[in-house]
Amino acid sequence: MSYIRHQRERAANTPGSLLKRTRFGFGLICGILAPAEFASSNSLAFFVNDPNQHDYAQQVAIPAGFGTGEFTLELWIKPDDSFPIGSTSGSGKLTNWSNADNTPLSAGDWWFEGNFLLDGFNNSAFENGTFALQFYGGGRVRWLFGDGVSPGLGEVRSVQAFPASSGPNLLDGQWHQLTLVRRWSGATDADLELWIDGALIDSQTTTARTDMRLWWNAWSGFPAGQEGWFWGAEKQAAIGVLSQYEDYKGLLDELHFWSIARSPSEIMNDFAVPLLGDEPGLLAVYRFEDAGTSTCDSLDPALCMSIINPQAGFRAAENSPINSIATNGAELDAWREYE
Repeated sequence: MSYIRHQRERAANTPGSLLKRTRFGFGLICGILAPAEFASSNSLAFFVNDPNQHDYAQQVAIPAGFGTGEFTLELWIKPDDSFPIGSTSGSGKLTNWSNADNTPLSAGDWWFEGNFLLDGFNNSAFENGTFALQFYGGGRVRWLFGDGVSPGLGEVRSVQAFPASSGPNLLDGQWHQLTLVRRWSGATDADLELWIDGALIDSQTTTARTDMRLWWNAWSGFPAGQEGWFWGAEKQAAIGVLSQYEDYKGLLDELHFWSIARSPSEIMNDFAVPLLGDEPGLLAVYRFEDAGTSTCDSLDPALCMSIINPQAGFRAAENSPINSIATNGAELDAWREYE
């Protein structure tokens, strides 16, 4: 029996051991500290960069089973709101958060302006295997996805608020949780959903149910050196094909891969509930609690990503709300019982 499960009985006999749910997660109200192996102190930090000096985490091995059918990807982010919002087409490319808000599919380059939180683009054929997250419109986030069927100009589907002002601005100094879902719809279609802090932001329907492992297993068709997902930077700038590109500045924590489409009720009610690790369909959990320049899956320590050009402080001593609460087994189980 895991320590967290064992605390359920202890929590029942601990006066006042309780969690209070807030908009951005949970607050602790007294409790019992978990043992050292459950201590949690880090998130992954990305910083402003000079040209040809981009920091990023490269994930070549995508967890097995992710992308074959329905899926869910969850993550927590805290973008650095100390940087200005403005144009990224000139001198502000490396410092500004993009204010671009182009109409999706309106031109071949409609999505080119935007800060990459995740760049999983196939730059040989955008529609084949792309998976990306990008800041646009002054603090909004969109999901760009290529399942082999081009939706039109720009060649990738975008799940996003448009106009940007209709979606939440995440440049507020707070942690936010993102959930991306591919859910089967009807007999042959799939719905692509973007959720932020438990609220559905947008849903787009595609006629394809493509097995994404067609590209992701061996990165077939991807340019040499651009295999995998690049967290925190645009991949061509990261490897020197371009000297600079607008990138992500801020924290990343609690990255979860699922082989199922989590239900709307689970997303709305449980987005800030810590995981036990044995939930059906859960494939991988990156908590960024390890050390050094690689970071690995908590469920399979052999499944790692490499941190390239890290700056001082890239292991940030700050947790997302879900990570902070997961350090305390008694409070966690008390919350699960209370809820």
